[in-house]
Amino acid sequence: MESTTTPASAIRPSLRDHRQHSGSPHTPTRFVPSTFSSPGSTLRQEEDAVIIELDPRHLKAGFEGESGPQCAIPFGPDEARRVGDYRAWLPDYRPRSGNFNTEAARRELWRNDLTDFDLGLMEDGLERAVREAYTKYLLTDAGTARLVLVLPSLVPLPVLSSILTTLFGRWKFPSITLLPTPTMCTLAAGLRSALVVDIGWEETVVTPVYECRELASRRSIRGTKRLVGAMKEKLQALARHQSVVDPDGLRQDFDFVEDFVHRVAFCNDSRTQKDELCHKAQSLTIGAEGQSSASGYFAFDWPCQASTESITLEKEAISNVVEDAFFGDMNENAVFYDDQEQPLDRLVYQTLLRLPPDIRGTCMSRITFTGRGHLIPGVNKRIMHDLDVLMRRHGWNAVRGERLKPARNGLVEVAQARAGPADFKHNIDRPVDERDFVTPKLAKQKAREPLPGPQGILRAVDTLGPWAGASLLTSLKIRGVVDIDRDKFLSHGLAGASKDQDATVVPQRASNFGVVPSKSSDKTSWTLAGWG
Repeated sequence: MESTTTPASAIRPSLRDHRQHSGSPHTPTRFVPSTFSSPGSTLRQEEDAVIIELDPRHLKAGFEGESGPQCAIPFGPDEARRVGDYRAWLPDYRPRSGNFNTEAARRELWRNDLTDFDLGLMEDGLERAVREAYTKYLLTDAGTARLVLVLPSLVPLPVLSSILTTLFGRWKFPSITLLPTPTMCTLAAGLRSALVVDIGWEETVVTPVYECRELASRRSIRGTKRLVGAMKEKLQALARHQSVVDPDGLRQDFDFVEDFVHRVAFCNDSRTQKDELCHKAQSLTIGAEGQSSASGYFAFDWPCQASTESITLEKEAISNVVEDAFFGDMNENAVFYDDQEQPLDRLVYQTLLRLPPDIRGTCMSRITFTGRGHLIPGVNKRIMHDLDVLMRRHGWNAVRGERLKPARNGLVEVAQARAGPADFKHNIDRPVDERDFVTPKLAKQKAREPLPGPQGILRAVDTLGPWAGASLLTSLKIRGVVDIDRDKFLSHGLAGASKDQDATVVPQRASNFGVVPSKSSDKTSWTLAGWG
């Protein structure tokens, strides 16, 4: 049998037959997708929403559906210098060391205390950071894609108004969706309910989230800013006692101290006095030559003007600074604290104490930590350890005191006196139907429901962060509760926001992700939800 070979041109026509024959070079016409074309025919940057996470120190930006942001732009004096200013690279350049609060204010986009705060300067810094994110990292036109902002729930309203005015005024975003940071951290952990402990820059905020809805939060001024300030004072005291040629020449500026905190700082676990003595005894190791070497010290190269100086520091001194900043006493009375001065362990305990029992049992088993402060080794374990000690010591009773036990005994006696006599008998003459119709139905219904998660135990859960949670939620193509239209905001500002009934009472289960179903009333009004 002879095998016939078919030319390839008969099976697959040549691509040259479909080319346009023209006498001069030309640009091919651009493909315009029709209504019935595939959604994947256009570029991804034109379809996916841009997610921007804002906090007082950084701006993180990226596209939806990604596991992490493409850039993290800090706010600082280096990003605000003029074009052609290269003084920082001169050999004899030395930055001026000013007050700590002044240096910290130069690196903040906003702060909670807006006294003598320049909102116009904040708008300029935000505009420059957004332009850098779009032109250098995202590589797309600003204003073409939908914008999603991830903001803290306690951002001041003047700051929120300035942020929205800058974004709507500089670029042509059709709408901006606002998402809260605690809820996004909960979603990034794969949970619907959690207790989010945000150890941020200026303060620590503890927010309980139940079924993707935020409850009343509590905050304390014990944040990373306080830790950096305390560490700077400690390094200044150590520099004065170092046997070097020029103690004042050791670098002690803001950037060095902050980098030192994130590289070296750590927190010890809580120990009793007996455990502390055992730890100090074990820290002394006997070498082969009979000489003892203490493992409680470490050496590092302290930069100075010309070179570096090798300095030896005690680990316990660094740990004590972290403990005093986050868990130490801020006043002479270690029993009573102001509401804004609570240590982190007491802050978490007081937040759980004020929750209903069912919500408390759910949130205490799903404690998530976020913020730059939780990256310090030992801080999360210390909070969980001290929280367990407080829970075992006081329970979940907010009333304490020496006269509490006699009062409780008196209540027990009153309850026993009101009880019926021991020989009291019920009337059994009336026949009782022993058939139970409710219990089997409840058992069948309970068998169909999924098993509940852990309840009533202390447990920490890792989270991917608020940006990853916003990326996950935005990739589902669900409209958020706070969806601000451009024309409405430019016409009325924040005063145009109204109270949306569906923002608090959501009839559908899918709306628990912080979103509500689209209705006709949403076209005429919008709400600020938790920000209002």
